[in-house]
Amino acid sequence: MARLKLTILPLLLVLALTGCSLLWPSVNTQPPEENPDHKSGSFLPTVIPTAGENTRLRTVYLLDHASRYLVPYVLSVQKTEGIAREVLSRLVDNPENATALVGTEFHLPFPEGTTILGMTIRDGLAIVDLSKEFLNFRDATHERLAVDALLYTLTEFDNVDRVELRVAGPPITTLPSGLSLPNPLSRAERPLNLEIASEITDPSQGTQVKLYFTSVGPAGGLIYFVPITRQILPQNDQLAAVVLELIKGPAVGSGLNGDIPVSTELRSIKMEDGIVYVDFSSELTSYGGGTAAENAMLGSLVLSLTEIPGVNGVKITINGQTPMLPEGTDVSRPVTRPIFVNPLII
Repeated sequence: MARLKLTILPLLLVLALTGCSLLWPSVNTQPPEENPDHKSGSFLPTVIPTAGENTRLRTVYLLDHASRYLVPYVLSVQKTEGIAREVLSRLVDNPENATALVGTEFHLPFPEGTTILGMTIRDGLAIVDLSKEFLNFRDATHERLAVDALLYTLTEFDNVDRVELRVAGPPITTLPSGLSLPNPLSRAERPLNLEIASEITDPSQGTQVKLYFTSVGPAGGLIYFVPITRQILPQNDQLAAVVLELIKGPAVGSGLNGDIPVSTELRSIKMEDGIVYVDFSSELTSYGGGTAAENAMLGSLVLSLTEIPGVNGVKITINGQTPMLPEGTDVSRPVTRPIFVNPLII
């Protein structure tokens, strides 16, 4: 991937948004309201990750500005023989790692002083030995998020699908909070940012959908996508279920933004040859908030639907017609999933 330059990035974003690719993350849902956060933030980070001759862009999982959720974020990482170990070291809370996050309001998930004592990857299993400082969690939430950050960051690598966590030698089976930890870990057993819908009475039942909502810190800096795994009642139409959950919006008190107006009606949805064709009522474009809100609406929809296996892109219509969105984004062709979720990167 060629090195990105700040002077050309705005043009690249325009090209991306006018082409086929979009660049950019117990439940009661939010009441209808305009969210002003979209007006004060930006999808452009203060420090823009770049890929060069000696660096690679890699996705890591960090704590959001409120340390409530894990969010994917792209960092520029030095190319080394053991790049997975290098990537993992970027999760440790220290001043050097924090410099790459200036302006994001993200937090690093591994407690200060954590060191990587050893790592091997073989047959899809990453065995990671961390120092005892890793267990210095602030609370049970930090504990869960730090373990998930380890799992999700490493399983971004194509050759890793399971992770065995060791602390100063032996595998760890019980966390400081008292919770047992099955080893090895897998994504299937630890859904990211899990929410249980209020109508679910038995957590072992239902189906899970992955949704993307936006968030922004109190300083009004970087707008970013937060992936939420929501467990809902079994559905016959997974495509429709995802869109309807997006329209319902995030959980009350979550601090996340509803990016599709709640008055929007889903008129029809179908998939052909990997493309989802979704038709909305005219309320879809009543989001307000300018270009940022328009990008948030599109990103939320495309990222969420392309989590479904076999979905490669999304074609949007309003009342059966291709719309001209208020901020001029061209959606005459299907919009495909970006390579990275956060931040906006080509």
